[in-house]
Amino acid sequence: MNAHSAAGEAPDEALVKAEVTEWIRQYGLPLSTADPTEPLRDIEPLAGMVGDAVVVGIGPSTYGGSEQFTQTHRIIRVLVERLGFRTVATEEDWDVARDIDRYVRTGEGDLDALVKGTGVPWRVGETRDLLEWIREFNTTSDEPVRFVGAGVIDTRAALYDEVSAHVEAVAPDRAAELAEHFAVLRPTREEHVRWFIGEVRDKDRYVEHARSALALVESLPHTDGDHEWFVQQTRQIVAFYEHYAYHLVDDGYRDEKMAENLAWWQRYTGHRIAYWSTNAHSVRADELTISVPPRGTLTFKPTGGHLRDLFGDGYFSIGITFTSGTVNSGWGLPPFTSGPVPAPVQSPDFVERYFHNYGSPRYLLNLHRGVPPIVREWLDRPAKARVIGSICAADQPADGYYLTGGTLAEWYDVLIHEKELTPTRIL
Repeated sequence: MNAHSAAGEAPDEALVKAEVTEWIRQYGLPLSTADPTEPLRDIEPLAGMVGDAVVVGIGPSTYGGSEQFTQTHRIIRVLVERLGFRTVATEEDWDVARDIDRYVRTGEGDLDALVKGTGVPWRVGETRDLLEWIREFNTTSDEPVRFVGAGVIDTRAALYDEVSAHVEAVAPDRAAELAEHFAVLRPTREEHVRWFIGEVRDKDRYVEHARSALALVESLPHTDGDHEWFVQQTRQIVAFYEHYAYHLVDDGYRDEKMAENLAWWQRYTGHRIAYWSTNAHSVRADELTISVPPRGTLTFKPTGGHLRDLFGDGYFSIGITFTSGTVNSGWGLPPFTSGPVPAPVQSPDFVERYFHNYGSPRYLLNLHRGVPPIVREWLDRPAKARVIGSICAADQPADGYYLTGGTLAEWYDVLIHEKELTPTRIL
């Protein structure tokens, strides 16, 4: 078959698929396992691909597939054990993650209770296994691995107490002023978020108090070396109220703040960061559109796009794709359920269609290696890929859940593909 169906026309799709399949056959590295307790020999070449990157984004295409979680665990092991990464970050909220960070550093706390207190997608055995591994690693390491949440949508009372204690210690004459702001802001209800969204009419008042509290903390004397830490804690309060007051529809505000939090943490600690999210947040893109039936579509700049702007080539993006299987979803539309996700054979515009016929059940693919011209053209064309997030409604077509806005070459440096997924182990 000629490379082009007619002079000047794009390559025939059958030929493109054949070329992609052959490229994967030659350069895809078969992975022998998805078990995070097994040796890393098969996935170890990833370390050379990552190189000197400062932040590595890990973007599974579903929140609810066990093998995508366990391959994430294996990636994190490579980054920590082979490359010296010392922070694992997720889109869990800044405030919630601090208790988990204390656990992995010191062993303080009940791990099961901590995992059950996280966001719904992470309340699974695979998350527990990862945190248990980090804790075990830290018992023998002189340089502990930290755990940080980049999110801003849950800020709890303990953070307010910590900031208040700091102000009382370094500037007691300003403590009463801060207390006036926090008397308005500090959560006192179990359903604080729902109350704020549904019942508070003058949301500007809360945002103004939060911004004033931040300005107060920023103005304090830098006497104890922890000034920047407490400024950063107070920023979370501002972001929390701004999010629910002005950005409840996912317009990219949350992703921008997650990138800012990760960049601040990197400056503060000097750590290289493994950022575990989903492809909806981790990909490098200026404008991403996500289809989430029956809620419609969301369009925003994802965290990965901001991280690329902040770190340049220091941001490395890994995608984890799959062909078919059964995954957990539904925490955005009750009840929380498991459901089958079929192969995208009938959806030729999904990029996963080009991956699923390769011989190995799982493989690692460097998108920069050995790319022939036809495959390069395919990598550079606008892409459509699967994403199963907080909703995968049984009464909606499976191919209605996708993301667009960019190309595979823009989104990712490396892919790990799994043919078949099983559900995460819900705690």
